[in-house]
Amino acid sequence: MPLLRAQKPRHAKPSKAAPALAAGGMTATIGAGLTVSSPAEAASARDFQRLRQCESGGNYSINTGNGYYGAYQFDLRTWRGLGYSGKPHQAAPPTQDQAARQLQANRGWQPWPACARKLGLGRGDVHASRSSRHTHSKKAARPAVTSTTPPRFSGKALNKALVKQERGDVRRWQARMVDRGWDLSVDGRFGPRSAKVAARFAAEKGLKATPGQVNKTVWNAAWQLPIS
Repeated sequence: MPLLRAQKPRHAKPSKAAPALAAGGMTATIGAGLTVSSPAEAASARDFQRLRQCESGGNYSINTGNGYYGAYQFDLRTWRGLGYSGKPHQAAPPTQDQAARQLQANRGWQPWPACARKLGLGRGDVHASRSSRHTHSKKAARPAVTSTTPPRFSGKALNKALVKQERGDVRRWQARMVDRGWDLSVDGRFGPRSAKVAARFAAEKGLKATPGQVNKTVWNAAWQLPIS
C-alpha cells in the first residue's frame, strides 16, 4: 500500500504518490497525473476508521521506515501529489483524514487494495482509471485467477538489492501479483513497493520468508495458492 502513490499517490500505503504495510494487506500509490473516469463509492467516517485500523492500527504518527507514513500509509509521492507538504505522519489527524478522503473521492478504495478487500470496501466502485506510467488492477475487474504450475524459480530470492536491475523473473512475479489483485507496477525492478507486497502476501498466507523477499515458497504460492 496503502499507501498514497503517484502511480497510486499509496495513498495508501494495502495496497496503489502511495500508502503502506498493515496487518490487513497491502496499500497503493497513485500519481498526480491520474485522471478519474467515474465517481467513487460514497464513504462514511466508519469506513475510514476501519481503514486506519487496518493500515496502521489507527496510529497517525507511525513511521516505520518503510516509505509509508501515517494512519493511512501514504507515500511521499502520493502525499505531495495531493498538494500537501512535509511528511504525512507529521500532519495533524484532521489533515490526514482530509487527504485520505480526497484520495478516496478520486480513486475509490483502489489505493488501499489489501485492506479494502479485507474490509469489503469498494465493492460498488466502477473500474478505476490508470496511470500512463504504471499498471494497476482490481481483482474484481479481472477474470478469476486459477492455480497453475509456477514458472521456474531462479534459486535466488528476489529482494530490494535488485531495485536497479530490470529482470524477467521480477516482472513475471509482479504480473502474477497484479493478476491476484495487488496494486503493483510491472516494471521488472524489485523496489520498496514490491518488497511491501511480498511481505504482506507472505504474512497473509502464513508463509515462511524473510519479510520483503520472494523466496521459492513465496514465489510458488503466487501461482498455487487460492486468492482469499
